[in-house]
Amino acid sequence: MPNLYRPAPGRRVPMSPGNSDWPSDGLPVDFSNPYQARLVKDGDLVPVTDDAAAAAEATAEKPKK
Repeated sequence: MPNLYRPAPGRRVPMSPGNSDWPSDGLPVDFSNPYQARLVKDGDLVPVTDDAAAAAEATAEKPKK
């Protein structure tokens, strides 16, 4: 599975002009794309850790009351 990156806490990251924001559950980064590579270098996107992914899955799986 490719490494996933998500927006750093408190940041809103547009994917590219005309598209939606980068999803909080993460997407793979194309490091050949200068925009995406710069987002990682500048700290706007951070790697999704196993703990964060597990927490996101647990939150998503909770039944609504």
